[in-house]
Amino acid sequence: MRRFSMHHFLLFTAAILLLLLPSATPDIASDRAALLGLRSAVGGRVLLWDLSSRTPCSWPGIICSADNSSVVELHLPGMGLSGQLPPNTISNMTNLQTLSLRYNALSGPLPADMFSSLTSLRNLYLQHNFFSGQIPDSLFSLTSLVRVNLAENNFSGPISPAFNNLTRLGTLYLQGNHFSGPIPDLNFPALVQFDVSNNNLTGQIPNGLSGKPKSSFAGNSLCGSPLNSCGNEKPKKKLSGGAIAGIIIGSVLGFLLILLLLFCLCRVLAGKRSRSKDEGVVKERELEIPREKTVESGGEKEVTSSSFAAAMGAKEKEKGEGSSIGGGKKGLVILGKPGWNFDLEDLLRASAEVLGKGTFGTAYKAVLESGLAVAVKRLRDVNMGEKEFREKMEEIGRMDHENLVP
Repeated sequence: MRRFSMHHFLLFTAAILLLLLPSATPDIASDRAALLGLRSAVGGRVLLWDLSSRTPCSWPGIICSADNSSVVELHLPGMGLSGQLPPNTISNMTNLQTLSLRYNALSGPLPADMFSSLTSLRNLYLQHNFFSGQIPDSLFSLTSLVRVNLAENNFSGPISPAFNNLTRLGTLYLQGNHFSGPIPDLNFPALVQFDVSNNNLTGQIPNGLSGKPKSSFAGNSLCGSPLNSCGNEKPKKKLSGGAIAGIIIGSVLGFLLILLLLFCLCRVLAGKRSRSKDEGVVKERELEIPREKTVESGGEKEVTSSSFAAAMGAKEKEKGEGSSIGGGKKGLVILGKPGWNFDLEDLLRASAEVLGKGTFGTAYKAVLESGLAVAVKRLRDVNMGEKEFREKMEEIGRMDHENLVP
C-alpha cells in the first residue's frame, strides 16, 4: 500500500512537471511560427533569417523579452517587403508592443484579426505603404496604444469615432490617404501630434481639434477654426453682359450727377458772393452824403436834400466854418466830442447796422476800422436854411443822454 502510494505520488509529480515545462516555450514557438508565416508571405527573399535557430530572438529586426519567452518588438522598416499581410501571423504574437513595417511596398487591406490579440501594443508604424480599405475595428480595442502612424497609404472610408477609445493616444497621423466624410468629435486628452491633411474630409473641424495648426487640416474641404469660418465663403458667380452694362451705365449716370451737383454748388456760392457785394454797395450808398442843392430864398441860402448826414454835417461852403462847430476835415463837420479823427473815406469803409427808423429818416450805427462807433442818421425832406440847420445840429451835439440818438 505504501509502495502504491509512492508510485502514484511520483506519477502525479511527473504529470505536473510535464504540464509546466512546455508552458514556458509555447509563446516563443508560436511567435517563431508567426514570423515564418509572415516571411513566407511578404519577404521570403529579403528577410535573411537563420531558420535553423529554434528561437527568433537572434533574427534581425526581432526584439524579445528579457527572458526570451516572447517577441515584444518587430522592426522591419524599409526592408522591401511586398504583398498582403496574411491572417493568423502578426495577431499570434500576443506580447507584441511595437510593430514597425513602415517604408515598404505592402498592399491590400489589413487582416480583420490583425489586432485582435495585441492587447499590449503601444506603437504602430505602418506609414508609406500601399495599404487600402478601412481600418479594422480590432484596432480600436487596443487601449494601450500611444502612437499610431498610418500616413501615406490608400486607406479609405470615414474616420471612426471609435478612435476615442484610445485614451492614451499621443500621436495620430492619418495624412495622405483617402479618408472621407467629417472628422468625428475626437477627444484625446494626451494628444500632441495630429495630422489628417491631404484626404477627402469635409465639414467643420471639431472644437477639440481647433487648437491644432492649419497644416494639419490642409488639402481637404474643411472649415472652422483654425481654418476659415464655415458659411463665409459664397460661390463666385460670373457677371452677365446685362449686369456689366448696368454697372457701366450706372457709373456714367453717377458721374454726371456729381458734375451737376458741383455746378449747382458753384452757382450758389457765386450768387452768395454777388449778393454780398451788392449789400456792401447798398450800405456804402446809404452812408453816402449826396451833393447839396442850394436855393436862393430872400438872399439867404437854404439846403434842400433828400438825404443828409445829420451827425456828420454837410460839405463846408466857407473855410473855417466847420472848425467853429466841431472841427472839420475833408468837407465834414463832426458834432460831438472833440478829438475824433476820421474822414469821409473812413466812414464809407465802416460797417453799418440799422438802429431804427423815424419820421425824418433812418438811424445807423457805423463802426470804423479803428473800432470807433458813431451814430449816423439819414434825413429826408429837410427844408431849412444851412445856418439854422447847423445851429440845431450843434445844439443836439452838445447834449449827452443815454436815450438820445442824434
